[in-house]
Amino acid sequence: MIKIIFYSALFILTSCASFAPKEYPVEINLITVDVDNNPIDAVCSLYSSSNKIDVLSPKKIIFNTECSAVNVVCKAGDLYGSNGIINEEDTSAAESLFITSGIGYLFDRAVDAITPMGAMINLMSDNESHCEVKRKITVVLE
Repeated sequence: MIKIIFYSALFILTSCASFAPKEYPVEINLITVDVDNNPIDAVCSLYSSSNKIDVLSPKKIIFNTECSAVNVVCKAGDLYGSNGIINEEDTSAAESLFITSGIGYLFDRAVDAITPMGAMINLMSDNESHCEVKRKITVVLE
């Protein structure tokens, strides 16, 4: 019986919970220009830590991504250019992906689900509202 309790406690205290970060739709107005600031058609790849798409530019698109940096690489013939947006409030992957204790994860979910305070904090938190803003990205092809 002591072995069962010991191994159960060891499992609870050392287990790891992980979850996928939430993705947000980001409206991006993608513009490609040459060095003289003249519009130019190009093939562009947009990518972030969670998603990648290829589009023809110039174009307005909806890009589903985590609240993280968005990078753009464009090419038109021999011309090449890149640009990116880095969010000021990015968190590290360790902070957003892993909770080091299984019991901690269960406690957090219980507090959020049961207590009015947990529900209020979730409703009032505005940490990721900056992810859903419209963005304009201009890539200069050289």
